[in-house]
Amino acid sequence: MSIIVIKCNHKKVNSNKCSNMLNVTLWIVVFLVSFISWFIFYVKKKHSYWERQGIKGPKPLFLVGTTFAGVDKPIVEANRDFYKKFGNLYGLYDGLQAHLVVGDPELLRHICVKDFHIFPQGFHFPSLHEIEKSFLINLYGEKWKRIRTLLTPTFSTGKIKRMFNLMKICNKDAQLQLKNLTKSGEAQFDPKYFWGRYNMDVIAKCCFATNLDVYSNEEDVFLRNFIEFFQGNPLKLLCAAVFPGWFSRLLKLSLFPPKNLEFLRDLTLTLIENRKNGQNKADDFLQTLIDLETSTEDGDLNKAKLSTDEIVGASMISLVAGYETTSTLLTWSCYRLAKNPDIQEKLYQQISEVDLDDYETLNSLSYLDAVISETLRIDAPIVLFQRLSHSDYKFPGTNVEIKKGTTISIPVYAIHHDPANYPDPEVFDPQRFLDGSVKPFTFLPFGSGPRLCIGMRFALINAKLSLAYLVKNYHIFTTDATPSKIKYARGSIILAAEDLKLGIKPR
Repeated sequence: MSIIVIKCNHKKVNSNKCSNMLNVTLWIVVFLVSFISWFIFYVKKKHSYWERQGIKGPKPLFLVGTTFAGVDKPIVEANRDFYKKFGNLYGLYDGLQAHLVVGDPELLRHICVKDFHIFPQGFHFPSLHEIEKSFLINLYGEKWKRIRTLLTPTFSTGKIKRMFNLMKICNKDAQLQLKNLTKSGEAQFDPKYFWGRYNMDVIAKCCFATNLDVYSNEEDVFLRNFIEFFQGNPLKLLCAAVFPGWFSRLLKLSLFPPKNLEFLRDLTLTLIENRKNGQNKADDFLQTLIDLETSTEDGDLNKAKLSTDEIVGASMISLVAGYETTSTLLTWSCYRLAKNPDIQEKLYQQISEVDLDDYETLNSLSYLDAVISETLRIDAPIVLFQRLSHSDYKFPGTNVEIKKGTTISIPVYAIHHDPANYPDPEVFDPQRFLDGSVKPFTFLPFGSGPRLCIGMRFALINAKLSLAYLVKNYHIFTTDATPSKIKYARGSIILAAEDLKLGIKPR
């Protein structure tokens, strides 16, 4: 009898255990189902943020958002296609984070100027190398304001005139290269390669008073590091775009290759030390920065000027901002003049009888200005720029609201190709800049507002000198090697062609 009771009790214990396990399992299932349901609801609510405000945009994928929308084509084409489909105000999602694209001129006036205090920050990168953190493009707030204020006079007319003399030296070397290229008459011309090398020479001389054998010595250490500096890593860029900020920081992703950043930093520090010891002084950008340096030991930021670290950052960002953008502008200028020989001839007629080595004369050539401006419009070197909101904000005159931390993208290329801003936008017509018909906040090749590119005038005088001498001495034309349809390079906000060949011959 006792044995039977024990067995019954044992069965009862097992039954209780099974019941408890079923209850635990049931609660786990209920919790998981509830959590998954809540999570799906949460994601869908996040991805309906723009829809609830009546703003159109590409359909987001679960969790990923619109990160991969348009990834199968160059950034410039994706921006252009979205702009045509959704208009000049549409919403994107970086994962779950809302991202607004704004091309409306009146809203841009608020973003870039009137409400600049709400949008003081440019491109936001979650992970930066220590060197990159001192770059002006990555700063905002009081530190940005102080350094910007100190750097602005370095691009005064007087300072640019002094560096203009160095540009002329670079231009003479470039003219010699073209003379050798065309000594037998017509020749094939690769504008991207040629202007890339030319602008390396300009930046090296004007910023560091350094002479490079840019046209022949590919093994030069400085030149090699300079080239690698801009080659980027598409996989890193993709990770930075797709994954959360903490993941980018974990992988220590940076804008530029750390090895090349550190090489250029060490080179700059050596040059600074040599200058302080009275060696190799020159009328270049670096010397202007060194003259601004003073001690900051008193901690008074209002009295402080540039520290050594800030000089290094300012010098290196001049490489970033000045190299590829200007060489890209010159490349597209050649392409547009080759495709429009009547405009090229009209430009030649204006510059053929003037002294191009005179700064004031060069700056007074209205048609040259118009050709460069129209190139900047139709082939803007920078496809887009961004602003980051530092507080919640409602755009005046609309129902559009954004949260603190929202990225605002300004699609420069798409704005420049909007028929509402420029009639017949695909037609290369410099005359539109002579007629004075350009509407405010529709011409943005250098950005706008307080964060307008600080080196704009330097870049423009360099482009004017180079293009004027080219057209004065040579004729640029299309050949069978010139692509009938331009293929843009992928994964970059720089408007670069994959391949572009033209013809060149002496006049």
